[in-house]
This record gives sequence, structure tokens and C-alpha cells, in this order.
Amino acid sequence: MKVFREIGEHVEQLWRDKNYDEEIFPAIAAKALKEAGLPDKVTAWEVLEWTLAETHLPSQKDLPGRFGDPPITLFNSSRFHVDVYFWLEGTTALHQHAFCGAFQVLHGSSIHSWYDFEKKEKVNAFVEIGAMNLKVCELLNVGDVQEIWAGRQYIHSLFHLDQPSATIVVRTHKSPLYLPQYSYHKPILAVDPFFEDPDTIKKLQCITALIRSKHPETDKFIIEALEKADFQATHSILSTVKGYLQSNQIDQLFKLDAPTERVDKFMEVVKKRHGHLAEVFPKVFAHEQKVNEIINRRNYITDPEQRFFLALLMNVDGKERIFSLIKERFPKEEPLDKVLDWTFDLSQTKVLGMNVPNALGIADFDDFDLFILEAFLKDQSDEEIEATLNKDYPSENAEELLKTLGDRKEKIREATIFQPLLDNQTSTQFA
Repeated sequence: MKVFREIGEHVEQLWRDKNYDEEIFPAIAAKALKEAGLPDKVTAWEVLEWTLAETHLPSQKDLPGRFGDPPITLFNSSRFHVDVYFWLEGTTALHQHAFCGAFQVLHGSSIHSWYDFEKKEKVNAFVEIGAMNLKVCELLNVGDVQEIWAGRQYIHSLFHLDQPSATIVVRTHKSPLYLPQYSYHKPILAVDPFFEDPDTIKKLQCITALIRSKHPETDKFIIEALEKADFQATHSILSTVKGYLQSNQIDQLFKLDAPTERVDKFMEVVKKRHGHLAEVFPKVFAHEQKVNEIINRRNYITDPEQRFFLALLMNVDGKERIFSLIKERFPKEEPLDKVLDWTFDLSQTKVLGMNVPNALGIADFDDFDLFILEAFLKDQSDEEIEATLNKDYPSENAEELLKTLGDRKEKIREATIFQPLLDNQTSTQFA
């Protein structure tokens, strides 16, 4: 691919003239991408076609395909390389980088979120606990360019809205001064995903075998492992258990208000072993459960607008931010009207073969529930809600509805799918 070789050689010359200073490499890479205009010269499909047809490819930097589906290296020099990453699934993974450079959207679009992480407690060199704060949330479309900085100054996530999406990345091979390269588990946990402890890996494989085999003493062995495990290994064990147990057990496991006797024993061991640090796990897994529930909804929705709505709910907290992104995507529409329309459509969408009342996941959702959601999104007080109810509904109906108002409001507030809209909190502290 001539255009990729040209931009690679151009970046190499510019960077060499600056003595390979990594602090200015992101700006050099971003400017080169903007000036090259690659999305106007080559398509994502041509990259795939060329890769299949070429006899000898440039040395591939991520041969196993850990980052991208697939990642393809199109230019490779001694200090940096140029890749195209394909994405077939949206990802909510929040991470920092041990490299620097810039990326450009080649195909599709993404929700880009950029965070700060304020460290409150260091568990060890590979695990930290703290507070996450969302700084920027924006839509990225074809041609948009972002600089990539190494380390915690650029903690971000990209949720890819289209299938596939593709990005061009001009990046250094690695910046050792910025290791470890943390991944972040909302709302409060940072873990190095590349740290590998052979003993823990083998124990996780054994636990998995016990669970899948339904061994009668599985819980006993898990408890014994948790009694000796360090904090990072405990996170891995609980995550493995969460991944393999049946869905009803998962739901009970990580809801503090309804723990099963079985999993309560696991958590008691963790609390005794790690004290106040054990508070991290329910918070992390509760957030994962919320996101996974919305992912499950999105998996059986095909309408592009509804999928966009659910992607916002998975990635963005706070009505104002969600409304802003809707306005950016649909500039001629009112965000509140779009949310209400999407909610109604999801409530009317039946899902064949799934044990859910509708795509919204809320049983018996009707016009009155939609009325309450609208009132919440307008920040109406209880008095204003009742006044609007008496105004908009016939008196005999209003009287009956008023009797159910408290329960209906609670149903809307507790619905997982509405929590991102109704929660304006932008950061979570660890006490």
C-alpha cells in the first residue's frame, strides 16, 4: 500500500529531524494523518484485499491479533509502525497506553471517552484503586484524528458503533517508561492486564475445570484458594467464577442486597482476607453487570438508531452528556423526543426465544411509565409530576394513576437501562 509507505517515510523524516523526541511524536503523527487524507485515498476493504493478495507482508507487530480483529501492520520501521485495526464488536474496555502516536477513523464511527484517574491507594505495582472522572465524551467519524499519549494522561475507551469499524494508527513500538499499561475497571480499579503469574493462571484453569465439571466440592476448593490469594489473584478468581456460573447465580453473586448463601461464603472469605479492599469487588462487578445487561439488549436489536441509543447508555453517564451526543448525531432533533421515541419502540419490541418481556427489559411498560420517565428527564419535582398528571389525564384516570405513582417511579428509577440517564454522577470515590 503505497500511501501507507509514504506517510510512514514522511513521519520517519520529521521525527528524525526532532531527534526522535517522543513528547512531540503524537503531534507529528496527528498532523501527518490529517494532511495525508488517507480515508479519501483507500478503503478499509482495500486494506483487507491487499493483505490477502500480497506475497510478503511487512513484519506484523501483533501477530496473535490481541488488539484488533484483525490488526494489520502496513509500515514498520525501527522506532514506530503504521497499523490498521479492524473492529467487529463494540468494546467498552478502558485503558491507557505504553506507546504514543495518533489514530484516524478510516471506516465507521465511535464514541470516544477520555478519563482522569486519581490514585487513592496503591495495592502493588500492578494494581491501583482510586477515582475515575470523565473529562471528554465525543463522537468520532471518518477522517477524525486523535493524538495518543503514553501513560495515565490518556486514559480512554472507544466504543465502535458500526460493524466493522477501522482505524489507522501511527504509533511507537513501546515506551518502557510508561509501564505498566493499565486497564481500568469502572468505577475504581486499575489493573495491569499484561501481568502474568503462572501459579494464578494454572489455578484459574483448575477452577474453571471444576465449575464446568460440576464437581461437588467446587465451592470448597474456591474458598481455599481465596483464603490464600493476594488481591490481584482474588480479582481474577472472582472474575472467573462470575464468567462461568449460571446467569442467575451471577446475578445473585454481585448484588449486595441479595447474595446467595453459596456466594456469600466467597465474599466473606474475601472480606476477612482483604478488609476494606474487598469493597472494590461488588462495585466493579455491579458496574459490569449493568453494562452486560445493556449489551444483551443491544445484541438482539438491529435498528441503527436504537443500537446507537443503547451504546450511549453503555458508555456515558449523565443526561446532559447523553443528550449532547444525541444532538451531535441528530442535529435537527430534540434529544428528549428521541430518547422517548427510542424507549417506546424498545418497549414494543418482542424478543423471540429470550426470557425477557421486551427489548427494554421492563415488564408492563406503558404510556404512564413513559410519562414518568419524561418527567424525570425534565427534572420535575413530585409536585410538578402530580400537577402535570392531573392536567394531562382525565380526572377519573388521574386518581387511579396517582395511587400507583410511587411504585411506578421506583420501577423507572431502578431499571438498569435508565440508570445512565438518571445518574448525573461523573466520578466515583473509593473510601
